Amino acid sequence: MSGGPKRPIKDRIAGFLRDLKPFLRDEQIIVDRDGMSHFCYDATELRFMPDVVLLPTSTAQVSEIMRLSYAHDVAVTPQGGRTGLSGGALPVNGGAVLSLVRMNRIIEIDRKNMQIVVEPGVIASDLQEALKAYNLFFPPDPSSTVESTLGGNVAENAGYTRAVKYGVTRDYVLGLEVVLPGGEVVNAGGHTVKNVTGYDLVALMVGSEGTLGIVTKIICKILPKPAFRRTLVFYLDDLIGAADLVVAIFEGGITPCAIEFMDKTSIGCVSDYLAGTEVLRKDAEVMVLIEVDGNHEAATHEEAERVLLLGRKMAGVIEARLTSDDGEAERFWRIRRETLPALKSLGKDHLEADVVVPRYRLPYLARAIKEAAAGKKVNVATYGHAGDGNLHVTIQYRKRNFAELQEANELLVDIYRKTVDMEGKLTGEHGVGITVRDYLKVQMTPEEIGLMKRIKQAFDPKGLLNPGKIFPEGP
Repeated sequence: MSGGPKRPIKDRIAGFLRDLKPFLRDEQIIVDRDGMSHFCYDATELRFMPDVVLLPTSTAQVSEIMRLSYAHDVAVTPQGGRTGLSGGALPVNGGAVLSLVRMNRIIEIDRKNMQIVVEPGVIASDLQEALKAYNLFFPPDPSSTVESTLGGNVAENAGYTRAVKYGVTRDYVLGLEVVLPGGEVVNAGGHTVKNVTGYDLVALMVGSEGTLGIVTKIICKILPKPAFRRTLVFYLDDLIGAADLVVAIFEGGITPCAIEFMDKTSIGCVSDYLAGTEVLRKDAEVMVLIEVDGNHEAATHEEAERVLLLGRKMAGVIEARLTSDDGEAERFWRIRRETLPALKSLGKDHLEADVVVPRYRLPYLARAIKEAAAGKKVNVATYGHAGDGNLHVTIQYRKRNFAELQEANELLVDIYRKTVDMEGKLTGEHGVGITVRDYLKVQMTPEEIGLMKRIKQAFDPKGLLNPGKIFPEGP
């Protein structure tokens, strides 16, 4: 997006660092390769080395960094806990990594208005622990909760298991303080629940993957923590039976807080990976976990019993039961959380898809993927959020085996096309980043991509903020 010749990157970085010296301490600037290596990767396991890593502690410092980066034509990649699965926080063009992990204050817990004000580096699990003292919680709670930051969750519009009942990150963000690419500081939204004054810049920023501005303060609404929960486990002999089960629950007037599923491959892999998984049935084609919650014990138990009764009437269900206590429930939820680590532990190369379709179609998509993979050398596991139609697919292959590499990439394209054919989208919660970037045209028209590019141009005329992300012409 920028034009005209530029000085060599070494000269630009040198001038950039020289002008930053008055604003940052030496320990906030990392230039040695060993130190920078900790900031060159994320959960994709891809690696890109930056030219410098900066660790600001205030909005004023972020503003100066961005002002000077624009003056010196230095690319800046904002970064949080590096738990992303799309490569959105990787410095693919080198330049500066701007890590927000030191901006980690919980500024305010406002119980009267049921709101919090936090900095972007706050770890999700630390926030939940702080809210627990007031019997409150922040519903968006990704599986990487012990590492992911609130800023990253805002950038990717994170969801995870509770989204079926409580929604995703965007549904809780009321206001943002944002540093624009040129260093200007703006405030979008605020503390009010209602606000239709002008364009909804909060909605635009949430999920923008750090390409439009850098979030330095977040205002969110919070909720009372439900006092009771019950978890149910269903095993089925057919994927499509899972679709019918989910539909029956909603048609029965029940909205669980979570509905998760794992296919046979995922079940077997986690069973081999984790201790204490003898509770799992490896003979089942699919396992569905359902959780209901509420503030009245009798009502919550009654709702769980209704789900159990509905499930036992469904075709394809080979086992249906309530977990005995919270301890057993947590064991099952840990099994679900550890699915991706278990698959990665096999040591193969892998491609990840994060597709989303209308809820009822998710098991049909899972079955279509299984059929497409039949007879191929690659191994495919499917699991995800059955309650909101979000399917995670892991394609395992050997990169040095050309036939498997080709099969894996062809299958990924096939998955994306099948998803769009089922009125779905290419990514539900992981973001476009660099892993989905080159497939964007499978879903979006040139006019739609062009509109997004014009928005990016309006915010970032030089294209220096998180370059190489979202749009297909990246490196």
